[in-house]
Amino acid sequence: MELFKEIKFFDDHFGDWVFSIPDGKKVKVRALYEYCKEKGVVAPDELSEEELKMFVE
Repeated sequence: MELFKEIKFFDDHFGDWVFSIPDGKKVKVRALYEYCKEKGVVAPDELSEEELKMFVE
């Protein structure tokens, strides 16, 4: 759960909750955080590739 606290802290300090990653894609961090929380997932790397695609633009 510490990861969720870190994600939430980072996320709360930026406005649109969408962040770029090195390959140029954007990740919807707040939505990813909420989804993991709903599913009871401890870390995003526990999600399937299909689930992760929902949060990448």
